[in-house]
Amino acid sequence: MIVETDALADAAQRFSEAIRAERASTMDALATERQAALQIIESLRRERGRRMVDANTRFAVGVVIGLALGAAAIYIVNQRASEEARLGLTASPASGDGAIGGRLKAALEAGKRAAKRREDELWQRYRERVKREAAGGGEYEI
Repeated sequence: MIVETDALADAAQRFSEAIRAERASTMDALATERQAALQIIESLRRERGRRMVDANTRFAVGVVIGLALGAAAIYIVNQRASEEARLGLTASPASGDGAIGGRLKAALEAGKRAAKRREDELWQRYRERVKREAAGGGEYEI
């Protein structure tokens, strides 16, 4: 029985050493994987920072270009308006004076007259239809 106990103790000892060796190997592999993951995370952070700087730079350049184009457009429009004012070519749409204001006012009046004529015509047709129906005229056309 002592031989069997020694053999079991020896097998248990070898098994324990194998488990410790496997555990150490697994821990080393996990440490290596952890280090690789940390390097990837750091690389991703650097890339994100670089992209943010690029995006901010593009935005700032876009704002500067937009401001320059807007200022140029305003300058050109103001130059034209000041030349027209100097030559007396501008018309005030609020006052109704001038070519544009007068034409707009005339167009509105013509539209009102046409709408009034059409309304009168429709009322007249309606009255005729009502008279025919009252007299038993039957069907009517619209």
